[in-house]
Amino acid sequence: MIQEIVVDLTQPPSKRWKLTDMQIEQAQLLLDSYLQDLGGLDDFADLLSGYAESFVESAYMAEILSIADQIGATTDEALLVNLYYDAIKFVFGCTAFGVDTPGGPLHARNLDWWTKNDMLSQYTLLTHFVGGQYGNFTTVGWPGFVGALSGVAHGRFSVTLNAVLSEESPALATPISLFLRTVFEQAATYKEALTMLAKQSIACDCLLLITGTQSGEMAVVERTPTRSAVRNEEEGFVIVTNNYRTMESNTSSSAGELQETSCGRYQRTAEHLLDHLPSTDAECLAILRDPGIQMDITVQQMVFSSQTGSSRIENAS
Repeated sequence: MIQEIVVDLTQPPSKRWKLTDMQIEQAQLLLDSYLQDLGGLDDFADLLSGYAESFVESAYMAEILSIADQIGATTDEALLVNLYYDAIKFVFGCTAFGVDTPGGPLHARNLDWWTKNDMLSQYTLLTHFVGGQYGNFTTVGWPGFVGALSGVAHGRFSVTLNAVLSEESPALATPISLFLRTVFEQAATYKEALTMLAKQSIACDCLLLITGTQSGEMAVVERTPTRSAVRNEEEGFVIVTNNYRTMESNTSSSAGELQETSCGRYQRTAEHLLDHLPSTDAECLAILRDPGIQMDITVQQMVFSSQTGSSRIENAS
């Protein structure tokens, strides 16, 4: 059973998140795991407060402070939970695809992320944001996390993020998970969201799959902090794994298994879609579960429909 929570955006930011006792415990365990992964806060404490003051919106900061109070964490610890991707993207992968169907595009994605004791799978939290200026949206995350790495805006668009590496250094800009949250809140249409994803400043490299509500509204936005390229659908689908396919990365770095398997996962997904375009959640999930696509570190599998606002989420473990 996937946990769910409702966040009312018409409420003051400090009162939006009301975690259950179980979610508080899970957020504390996740924080402990993140601190171990990063070797504690010593290397980050001097940077977090200044960075947050400049690049974390006051409303999001108020939400994070509220969560810190609920889970008994310091401000820096609660910030770390929400900036974790930017700090440790090297172990964060994914395979995702968008496909046209008679009922509008479907957006399918494996979230691949190394985790201890399957915590990221078992603690999955579906957050329903209501009362937004341009409508409701739903994100897939975990207790204590206010940003977005995967989500669907009802009747507008869906977006998921994949890790990638370039030669560029991270930039001083809004953390990517909070930037995506802003896109869900502020973009009224697929086209507006696509423009924001391609044009606005971001902190680090990423690949962003976006689908809309109408046929052909599917694209991958390849990003570095300073560059972008948009790769549109061909033959009724678009695929993204963990490598640039339009831009040059010019990097000699290795992301280990994610980088080494990226092309294989891409090719296997393409084989499925060229053979048969799925038209249901079940058919999309069957592709995501292919042994050549699903990884040992896959923690979540999801299918979104922007047209209906539906989200089907399953834990991979």
